Amino acid sequence: MYIFAKPLGYIIRPIYELIQNYGLTLIIVTILIRIATIPLTIMSQKSTTKTQMIQPEMAKIQEKYKNDKQKMSIELQKLYTKHGVNPMGGCLPLIVQMFVLFGFIRVVYDPLQYILQLSKEQIAHIMESVGARVGTYQVTLCGMDKVKEIIINEFGKTPINFDFFGIDLTQMLKGNVGDWRLWIFPVLATLATVGSSLLSKKQMAATQGSNQQAASMGNSMMMIMPVMTAYFTYIMPAGMSLYWFVSTAFQLIQQTVINDLIKKSIEKEMALKGNK
Repeated sequence: MYIFAKPLGYIIRPIYELIQNYGLTLIIVTILIRIATIPLTIMSQKSTTKTQMIQPEMAKIQEKYKNDKQKMSIELQKLYTKHGVNPMGGCLPLIVQMFVLFGFIRVVYDPLQYILQLSKEQIAHIMESVGARVGTYQVTLCGMDKVKEIIINEFGKTPINFDFFGIDLTQMLKGNVGDWRLWIFPVLATLATVGSSLLSKKQMAATQGSNQQAASMGNSMMMIMPVMTAYFTYIMPAGMSLYWFVSTAFQLIQQTVINDLIKKSIEKEMALKGNK
């Protein structure tokens, strides 16, 4: 995760130094990354929408040539070429999002290294001074008064401000279920994921009609993704829950705003191709 976290740290650090608030920094960086990847999202949405729209034709080909896989592959490729569909076109933004997620996980767990940019020797000194075991995540050290004193007095730096409207973003819901404040972002992240899953399912149903396989896939994803979100935001620091919520909420807005525009544009494009 180091190769993803290092460049992300260089983006986060100057923004944090400017506003001196960790939570707001995570929100701003998350939105900036989402904005920067809008072209990829549009490309992915176009590819996904086109694929969904030709599902009836794909189903006919698959049924007609179900006993001849080679011929089926050739005919499907002709269909893709006719409509300008790349079956893998929807994967690139997911890959980018995965890399960003890995980077955020590392930054959130090791903020001394990636935000304060302390050296390995300085971090080792901190861990030795407070008697931390090897492998202890830096985020668990950041709230210690002793660690703050070392950062100020020995390294001449200002400790990171992890307080976000009364929520300590270094804390995990796991082990602190009695603190109602730590429930806020996991719940919001899970609800945003539910909303995103429902919207995706609705969009798929609108273009796939009676495709039972696609409907089953949509139902499965709608159940799996919120459960995964709830679990991971339960076991991770609140900073990750905040990132997850903002990222998913922004994605939900993108889906809502962009989808209708793309769908109308593609319907016109495919109608013209169909008349040729």
